[in-house]
Amino acid sequence: MKKLSPKKVFAQYRDTMAPYEPLAERKYTITHSDVTAELFVFISCKFAEDQINRMRDEVRIAWEQNNNKLALMGSVIIAGKNIIGPPKIRNTIFYNEMPTALQALRQADRFLFDKNPYLDNTPVLIHFISSNPEYDKIHDFGPIGNYK
Repeated sequence: MKKLSPKKVFAQYRDTMAPYEPLAERKYTITHSDVTAELFVFISCKFAEDQINRMRDEVRIAWEQNNNKLALMGSVIIAGKNIIGPPKIRNTIFYNEMPTALQALRQADRFLFDKNPYLDNTPVLIHFISSNPEYDKIHDFGPIGNYK
């Protein structure tokens, strides 16, 4: 995994979110610029719909309960109505770039993780959403602490 430069990550807290709380309602929308290679992490109580473009290459992640344990549950769209690009290519890109997106999340919300180190043990599960069953899968990317 290549190391992400913190200078390329930009965080924006919205609504009632603050660097340390609340955890329960925290949602992340991760987008990027193909031109500058910058990553943008919007931290809010709802997903940043205003940041979604027609390419649908955003990553959405939220804190949720999974089997009575805390987990970071997310999704990306691989294939479906009005989705641009072949599913095989989108699947490969999302899978290969997910560690970078998770590094951006961990970097953007570092104050939360620094205050609550136990959160680094939280597993990250990402649903690759597709109308094609071959790509419609949930991937376990391990604990978020792996992406410091």
